[in-house]
Amino acid sequence: MPDPIQLAIIGTGLIVNGKHWPALKRLPKEFRVVAVVNRTRAKAEALADAIKLETRTRPVVYADYREMLAAERPDAVSLALPTSLNPEVTEVALAAGCHVIAEKPIAASLADGARMVAWPGQYGRVLMIAENQRYANGFRRAAQWVAEGVIGRPQVARWSLYAYLGPDNPYYQTAWRQHPAHPGGYLSDGGVHQAAVFRMILGEVETVSAQIVSLRPDLPPADTMSASLRFANGVLGTYAVTYATPGPATPLQIAGDKGVLLAVKDKVELWQAGKVVKTWEEPSPEDGLVAMYEDFSQAIRTGRPPRATAAEALADLRLIVAMLRSGETGRSVRVADMATDVNG
Repeated sequence: MPDPIQLAIIGTGLIVNGKHWPALKRLPKEFRVVAVVNRTRAKAEALADAIKLETRTRPVVYADYREMLAAERPDAVSLALPTSLNPEVTEVALAAGCHVIAEKPIAASLADGARMVAWPGQYGRVLMIAENQRYANGFRRAAQWVAEGVIGRPQVARWSLYAYLGPDNPYYQTAWRQHPAHPGGYLSDGGVHQAAVFRMILGEVETVSAQIVSLRPDLPPADTMSASLRFANGVLGTYAVTYATPGPATPLQIAGDKGVLLAVKDKVELWQAGKVVKTWEEPSPEDGLVAMYEDFSQAIRTGRPPRATAAEALADLRLIVAMLRSGETGRSVRVADMATDVNG
């Protein structure tokens, strides 16, 4: 059995304590956390204490990631930082010989994301973007059923989401989210999740037409979007999301000429003739992050690309930027035209 990958965690905020560390502690044969880094040292110390409780070994704590890289020389790093910092810290870590998994979105601009796509080849290391929805069992099964022709030829897709974010939500208090450098604020921070799912199941989107409004000034720059999508395979889609208003959980719906799929992260239903004829359900441990880190480990050990590559993450962001551009201009936008956009 190979030794665990020596992993450093850079950024010890909410997502690390709530998702990344719970996923990593399920994988002791794959990873050993050797260092944790946060500019607010007390936050890193708290995570180090939690890791010691589980593993009996306390990772070394640092306030400066460059100092950590020089001293510890880990095999890999996991980045959970404000989106605008991803390019800088990723490149420094890759140049130091580390494999990198970085939280989504890939970058605060398409130009920065495009630079990052070239780095795995340039540095000879794995660069993976932590898009956990690519590892959610329900969405993966939906993609499989569509590919197998279970619903025949896909024709229509619909997804309306209430992703309410109120002051009692700890993510609401995050300073970099309240003053976003990334395009669209919450609309891209969360929207890349849905972009990943749409693309994984139905392929690329050719054109988008969107409208965007701000219903709450405390969720800048806007919090609500409704978009029409035309996929390259001819599927017509609608995507609507609001962070301003609470509402029920809603599945992604994909209709074909032989049936309709209703998919959420852990479950898929097949409807035919107005009733459910088949149901598939399987939990995704830690919202897919366990499978995500397993994929990261295998990519490091075997040299094969992970599912959640930088190129896929850039395409997810490009789709959201196209929607944002359409909302700004009031015109339909070709997603491919965003490939050379340097501001979005």
